[in-house]
Amino acid sequence: MAAISKSEEMLLTLLVMNYGLPKQADRKENPVAWCTSIAPVEFLRALDVLPLYPENHGAIIGAKKMGVELAEVAEEAGYSTDICSYARVDIGQVMTGKSPVYGLAKPDFLVCCNNICNTVIKWYENLARYFDVPLFLIDTPFNHGLKNSESSINYVEGQFREFIPWLEKVTGKEFNMERFMEVARISTETSRLWREIMELAKHRPAPFTAFDSFRYMAPVVTMRGTPEALEYYRLLKEELQQRIRDGVSAVPEEKYRLMFNGIPVWYEMRRMSQLLARYKANFVCSSYTNAWILQFDCDNLMRSMAEIYTSILINQSLDRKAANYENLVDDFSLHGIVHHSNRSCKPYCFGLYDLSRMSQARPNAVPELIFDGDQTDPRNFSWAQFENRFQSFMETLALNAAG
Repeated sequence: MAAISKSEEMLLTLLVMNYGLPKQADRKENPVAWCTSIAPVEFLRALDVLPLYPENHGAIIGAKKMGVELAEVAEEAGYSTDICSYARVDIGQVMTGKSPVYGLAKPDFLVCCNNICNTVIKWYENLARYFDVPLFLIDTPFNHGLKNSESSINYVEGQFREFIPWLEKVTGKEFNMERFMEVARISTETSRLWREIMELAKHRPAPFTAFDSFRYMAPVVTMRGTPEALEYYRLLKEELQQRIRDGVSAVPEEKYRLMFNGIPVWYEMRRMSQLLARYKANFVCSSYTNAWILQFDCDNLMRSMAEIYTSILINQSLDRKAANYENLVDDFSLHGIVHHSNRSCKPYCFGLYDLSRMSQARPNAVPELIFDGDQTDPRNFSWAQFENRFQSFMETLALNAAG
């Protein structure tokens, strides 16, 4: 068995820390909060709160192929199959205690930010009732234009300022602004490194695939604002730069450079990566991994955070998404785009066909594929259908390359 890299060893250590420390924590010193995936965790870190992310846990459940078992538990309790599978598998694991990481430590309170979707509101309200703990909701208006409105930023900034005394009350701790600034600085530096790592895939051939980056992203999601996450990305960047210097290609004889748009199909990542490799194709970038590039202006922190957390990709207009994708096509020298029409994540997929038509209207448009699936529930995905569509898609790319 080949030796794993230092960054891979560190990633495994951080994952153990993320799920293990909350179970052993002194709740007076380190309260535990369950949070939505792109909530302003810097406020929590400043008070030494240990955040846990049911969505991230749901991804692990999906990757370990436990999604159907746990989703069915929630469905038998009355939750519709139309609800996000992250919510269903989370509710299923809460009810059964079954989990690849032996479950999540029970929360002392919950933090819900609806910049990713509105399903999380009812999901977290139900969790708050189940655990009988406080819940803070941060409401972020949808961005209909190419820029955030001043009224939206003011609205979210006001909620952040209300968040501080609420946190002081539920934790029994005094909020330290200097500590908050330091956490925000570390978070910003971590996001900067994450952006620079993603940009290394602009190199031809790319030193990693999007399937790799779906693993690499765990600390920027779950441990953002910590020195450990920052150190991990410093180490990872050095290793990837060395791969470039050594001429290492993630996909041997890389020929086709693609973008993956959407949440990964967690239970099929291995088979998908093998299929792409057969065609000498590489997902060199992903809209999903770019969602956690959150760089704040620490000289105007509250307002900057309000703007950044309201500007999450999934909370943006089609025009703004189209502009982002156009930049990715150009920056990464892409030959095509693969879109995941995800039954579970309707906000991510809203307007997907319109977005594709907008992209096809640009002068240097690249071929696109849209496939149906689900992030953690394989009952909504057909491998045979995906494979057939992908083969046809690759034939189109080959004809373009030949012509």
